[in-house]
Amino acid sequence: MFDLHVHTIHSADGRQTVEEACEAAIRRGLRGIAVCDHADMWFSEKLNTPAEIRACMEDVRRARRIYGDRLEILQGVEMAEYLDDPEGADRILSQEGFDVVLGSVHSLRLEDIDDSYSRVDFSEMPEEQIHRFMKKYFFLMSEMIEKTDFDVLTHLTCPLRYVNGKYKRGVDPLCFEKEILTVFGQIIEKDIPLELNTSGIHSFYGRYMPDPSLLRAYADMGGRLITVASDAHAPQYIGNAFPEARALLRELGFDAYCVFRKRKLFQYGF
Repeated sequence: MFDLHVHTIHSADGRQTVEEACEAAIRRGLRGIAVCDHADMWFSEKLNTPAEIRACMEDVRRARRIYGDRLEILQGVEMAEYLDDPEGADRILSQEGFDVVLGSVHSLRLEDIDDSYSRVDFSEMPEEQIHRFMKKYFFLMSEMIEKTDFDVLTHLTCPLRYVNGKYKRGVDPLCFEKEILTVFGQIIEKDIPLELNTSGIHSFYGRYMPDPSLLRAYADMGGRLITVASDAHAPQYIGNAFPEARALLRELGFDAYCVFRKRKLFQYGF
């Protein structure tokens, strides 16, 4: 299988080089990986994101020379908050060589919140405010789908990794069923694959993103395009829980997963 979402030291929170990611993928018997370092436009200038993406691309080119006969290494980028700096985002995406562009929502502004949700303290937040937060998150996701150019929708329910995983708030994802089904309808219409993100497994969250119930709802709506991704930031998480993910997808009726090369979609049977 392909792990279509891997981070390296060219993301601020990455803890592996491209070569270390490749070696881990080979050890786990993967067919390929997509190196998709962060381009979070809220923090692009602070983190010198364009230079980091260029350095990542050079590392991928070097890794292809080293590992190309054992592993297919795809060049990607995880684009977040595109609409906060469209010109900066376009400059990054204008670079030649991307195989896949991931579309993500990592940060939002709501009332007294103005940050990445991974840094928000949900421990004492009123449940009504959490609900407003999640609805704003899905609104931004819908807006991203309608107005920006990307290939894969990532980690659909990611804020719940912190709300329910880190802070144990027990918020039911189905409280946002209307918003989630709207997102599913949008990506199905546009032939954008949904990512099954396994990074929550073996973490404080202990769940896939999205949950199996939501994957079933996506399938019931006619959604057939799916990618499988570890979102790994360190070598030990490359291909995390992929055998279990593949079994789950088969059980739900998915018979293939998606890969992108030069931003063209290919499908492989499980």
